[in-house]
Amino acid sequence: MRKIILAVLIVGSMLVGVGAAAAVPPGGSFVDDDGNVHEGYIEAIKEAGITTGCNSPINDRYCPSSDVTRGQMAAFLVRTLGLTDDGGGDRFDDDDASIFESAIDKLATAGITSGCNPPANTNFCPDRVVTRGEMAAFLARAYNLTDPGGDRFNDDDASVHEGSIQAIAAAGISVGCNPPTNTKFCPNNAVRRDQMASFLGRASGLAPLHVPGRIDVSDVDVNVYAGDSVAAAANNHPPGTVFLVHGEHRGEQVSPKDNQVFLAAPDAVMNGDGRATSAFNSGASNVIVRGFEVTNYNNPSGTGAINGLGGGWVIESNNVHHNATYGIKVQGDGAVVRSNSINHNGQLGVAAPYTTNAVFESNEISHNNYEDAYSWEWEGGGSKFWSTINLTLRGNYVHHNHGPGLWSDTNNYNVLYEGNTVEHNYGGGIYHEVSYDAVMRNNTLRGNGFGHTGWLWGAGIIIASSKNIEVYGNLVEGNYNGITATQQPRYDTPADHGPYLLSNINVHDNTIIDSGQTGIATDTGDGSVFSAGHRFDNNSYIGNVGWSWNGSSVSWDGWRSYGHDANGSFTP
Repeated sequence: MRKIILAVLIVGSMLVGVGAAAAVPPGGSFVDDDGNVHEGYIEAIKEAGITTGCNSPINDRYCPSSDVTRGQMAAFLVRTLGLTDDGGGDRFDDDDASIFESAIDKLATAGITSGCNPPANTNFCPDRVVTRGEMAAFLARAYNLTDPGGDRFNDDDASVHEGSIQAIAAAGISVGCNPPTNTKFCPNNAVRRDQMASFLGRASGLAPLHVPGRIDVSDVDVNVYAGDSVAAAANNHPPGTVFLVHGEHRGEQVSPKDNQVFLAAPDAVMNGDGRATSAFNSGASNVIVRGFEVTNYNNPSGTGAINGLGGGWVIESNNVHHNATYGIKVQGDGAVVRSNSINHNGQLGVAAPYTTNAVFESNEISHNNYEDAYSWEWEGGGSKFWSTINLTLRGNYVHHNHGPGLWSDTNNYNVLYEGNTVEHNYGGGIYHEVSYDAVMRNNTLRGNGFGHTGWLWGAGIIIASSKNIEVYGNLVEGNYNGITATQQPRYDTPADHGPYLLSNINVHDNTIIDSGQTGIATDTGDGSVFSAGHRFDNNSYIGNVGWSWNGSSVSWDGWRSYGHDANGSFTP
């Protein structure tokens, strides 16, 4: 097995600014926890959707040594337990300005917290650091753990949390704070974010995940310098070769073999010179492309400047910009596209047709189709995915694309849109079209859809002729429309999971601000779509908003008369 470091392979040519990839991540989901004893659990809670990171919107850092605040603790537990009931909100007086207010209210409604200023408990103290004793109390209540008796630790006898400390120790959630003897619990010490990952992982029954390996410079097989040919090197060496590429390479078209690894030195650039059609393009499996600037490729429509057609490609920390059509395209099983800056490409930032288990995470996807050279209603903008199974779109920052932001169009099944920030795209923010089961949770959508006005188009989230969709925990602010679903006579093929009919749309626990209409519409003339198992509930509507149902715009009272948002709220 190859060793796990890559300290010197730092990308020198990344964009500066929000979301720009700054360095080649050695491995795993975050770039700042390598070698941390809790890294496996950090990966586990990331995979489970309990954390997205600490540097929104790109979230490629976890901040493992930072202390956990009470507000963050509330958010961790609400995600872990899947809590949705906020009891009407505004439980405490001191959290109105906290981004964690909704989570705090849900935690209090579940009986896991009562407040921080007994006996009145009118405050929660969201910015106060959580102690290990308080953490034990939170977890004991959350998981209904009881004190088994005894005296497990010798430093908690004076703690009001001793019973909870004993309970979580008996449950195997904590062993103590002074290994190897672990005779102490340190109840008054602050809880760090890395420690919290292990506590939550153990409490939830999650296994620590294997952290993907990293390549040590000493494991590089071949150095390719400016003036050498990357394409010839790949062709002349066997599968599994690790290349370290230096300098600028113009007009190169590389055809990788299985398991070949291409790493960029700080000065590495793949420049298509306006004539080459791709930097990396093949049907080989398990290829890694990491840390390159890829620009000026004249790739035809339907292909990527990085074009991974085999399964298992890992494409990370590249700056892919100013190419003719797609920035990155992957197919096959298990592709990972992570921590790239993908901008100013002529048609799409990223594309993934015919994939299974593909993951796109922590990318900045911006200003694609920037010259409006392609009709975005056909295929242009931030992204497009079709005929995928188990697609994950997590923690991406998608903005200022001429077209939709995240767009799954035709025969996509089981898509997760999670923790993305999608802003100022010409088309809809998240657009799930003629597809199937999806979860859209904890995304932020702002300023989308003003190029696609009319009817219920141009929404922060739009679902078109699709079924079995759950939408929750999203902030939808300042879009042309809010959260909408439409039925049209769609006969797109293939349709592997049944006809493209709008049904079982479950929209709950979202905040919708100044975003036009929310609701469902059809142009088929078949009113049965309005009784196809749809549910809107516990959403918060603020400002300039409205609702659409049964072919008409309706008032708040009219909306509720149809059975929607019985537990929701509207603040004009």
